[in-house]
Amino acid sequence: MKKLILFLFLFFIFFNNAQIRFEKGYIITNDDKKEEVFIKNPDRSDSPKNFIYRISEKSSDLLGTPDKIKEYGIYDFGSYISYTGPVDKSSDDISALSYKYEPEFRNETVFLKVLVSGDKNLYSYSEKNTTKYFYSDSESTVQPLIFKKYNPQGDQFKVAKNNSYIKQLQSIFNEDTAATKLIPETKYTENNLKKIFRTHNQQLSTNSENENQSKKYTAKYNLNVRPGINFYSPLKTKRVVGSAEFPSRANFRLGLEAEFILPINKNKWSILLEPTYSIYSNEKLSIPSENNLYNISLESYSYINIPVGIRYYLFLNNHSKFFINTSVNVINIRTGKAKSLDMNYNDQTFDKAELKSILASKSFSFGVGYIYKNKFSVEARYNSQYNILAFTPSSPSEANLSYTSLILGYNIF
Repeated sequence: MKKLILFLFLFFIFFNNAQIRFEKGYIITNDDKKEEVFIKNPDRSDSPKNFIYRISEKSSDLLGTPDKIKEYGIYDFGSYISYTGPVDKSSDDISALSYKYEPEFRNETVFLKVLVSGDKNLYSYSEKNTTKYFYSDSESTVQPLIFKKYNPQGDQFKVAKNNSYIKQLQSIFNEDTAATKLIPETKYTENNLKKIFRTHNQQLSTNSENENQSKKYTAKYNLNVRPGINFYSPLKTKRVVGSAEFPSRANFRLGLEAEFILPINKNKWSILLEPTYSIYSNEKLSIPSENNLYNISLESYSYINIPVGIRYYLFLNNHSKFFINTSVNVINIRTGKAKSLDMNYNDQTFDKAELKSILASKSFSFGVGYIYKNKFSVEARYNSQYNILAFTPSSPSEANLSYTSLILGYNIF
């Protein structure tokens, strides 16, 4: 188990790095020279401290920093400008607020993400789950929009807000009636600030790019038919006429996977729900005990497993991608004829160990796989061990089942 977890971790790290591709973009140096380049796009949430680019797809890597690059962008993704000036370093974490009303400015040279461009420009800077916003226009350089949470008079049980950005917006849009009407309802969030800046710029659309266009990722849905084979490890029994184990077996499984691909991080994350019907069958097991030979038998045991999990995609190219996923088997429902593990001697049943009808969150799984053209897939999955017997203090018997699955998939839509 530990080796499997280590393998999956190394697999994730290797392909997460390998699948970050160089995409077409541009740079503008400090002497205003624009050059078409290829930029490595990790698509991170925090603002980049630097970036890696190439002059051509196969040239050596170069490092772009905000003190050398005036602006850079990745086509259909977004752009950044270099900024040197005050950056508010105060925390938005409720447990780490300062007592001061004033922002805690520190002069830095950083990259700001362009959110809206035109007559009035809006930028953002993100660091440690905190985002600060900036603005500029043709008559002013880049300046911070001020907002800060703090503990007034040092009282940690009270939270106040420095909403200086409201007065700044009133000054920025003092001649724009449409934008001014939005100020009272404009919160210090990306969507709210983009709305008011876009409202202003749209009125001047003949001279405005209006907004820095970046590729929008939308939620997607997949429905996959997934037949396969379960390779069962030996079924180990405890306190069932002693301890023994049924030999390993392979049996059929059939799943129907519903996948919701999240509109974040370039559609790399998804949520999974896969009801699966599986069959486990084995031969009669003979166990010597006190000079007698007992038999343990298990009729055809089938079950419906309903796991819920998450998946992470590792893109190789436009047609191929790897994935890694993990799931919790939320509900396992016993079906079929088997109701108990039967113990007999001379063809006479003398005891039974009842099989559990429903198991809730008793096991989990890890899987790695490959998808071609978003249509055909193959996955290897490990399913952790769980006890299929009903456990009671008076009958603490165990029959621990675990298996590895080889799953083929076909995307219906």
